[in-house]
Amino acid sequence: MRKLTPELLDHLPHDDPGAMRSRSDLRRINRFMGNEGWITSVMPKRANHITEIGAGDGQLIFKISQQRPEAEITAYDLAPRPAHLPHSVKWIEGDLFSQEPPSHGGTLIANLFLHHFTDSQLEKLGEWIRNFHTVIINEPLRSRLPMLLGKIAAPFVHPITRHDMRVSIEAGFAPGELAQTLELAKHGYHFREISDWRGAIRVLASRV
Repeated sequence: MRKLTPELLDHLPHDDPGAMRSRSDLRRINRFMGNEGWITSVMPKRANHITEIGAGDGQLIFKISQQRPEAEITAYDLAPRPAHLPHSVKWIEGDLFSQEPPSHGGTLIANLFLHHFTDSQLEKLGEWIRNFHTVIINEPLRSRLPMLLGKIAAPFVHPITRHDMRVSIEAGFAPGELAQTLELAKHGYHFREISDWRGAIRVLASRV
């Protein structure tokens, strides 16, 4: 069963030294897990409209904007717009559920974001995303091996990261949970789900 505990990074100022160190840790963890590489590899080649929810420090959407300069790109997050993003990326700051999704649909990306939500919030999110043609989701896999890998990595990361790794995995997803809670089949998606031994569970969904 999922266990949701507040993550320390979510409640620290963006310029807090510990928060900055933790974000650096998270970039290294993302590289180890191959998350961003998988996301960019499964993105439709002709994606003209790309939206990321929970864009964080903007690293992923920045890379995508460099790879897809012709695409219309929008990012949503509670945090303020990162200074390094090009002006071509539209940044929407605030609570996701208070914002309207883009009317054009296109491709939606959620990387290590959905585990912050309760199941009832995820059901609401399923409604929010239902007009996108392609949905790409990467989340923590809730199982023993990722927890063990987190313990092995613990001495090499900041205490904030150490805490947040554990609670992220506890709030993560077992196989089948994401698609069921988001009601992807009900909203007309064909989808496939894969899990990776490094600790990721991934869903790629497309409109029928």
